[in-house]
Amino acid sequence: MSEKSKYRTTNIIIQTILEGILRTERNKPNQRKGIIKSHLIKYSSLKTATAEKYLAKMEKAGYITSHEESWGERKINIYKITPIGRERYEWFVKINMELEKL
Repeated sequence: MSEKSKYRTTNIIIQTILEGILRTERNKPNQRKGIIKSHLIKYSSLKTATAEKYLAKMEKAGYITSHEESWGERKINIYKITPIGRERYEWFVKINMELEKL
């Protein structure tokens, strides 16, 4: 019997990032859409450098978009999910559930 790895697969990490954005949208329907980058990194339990690599790839793939906003004197990055990102989230959930059964 094989022991489960303590590391998450790329699929699980992408699913978690998309889930973080979707949960924020569901929990705050009347507020600004999207999630602050630092909150998304914390939700995903990733190191900043690793998260930034995934976020860049996901934005390039069209799963998410980002924009900068002012927050007092600071600038923050806000991430939103795209329609293709919503589709891919459902796809990742299904695939990852199938893989867990193996």
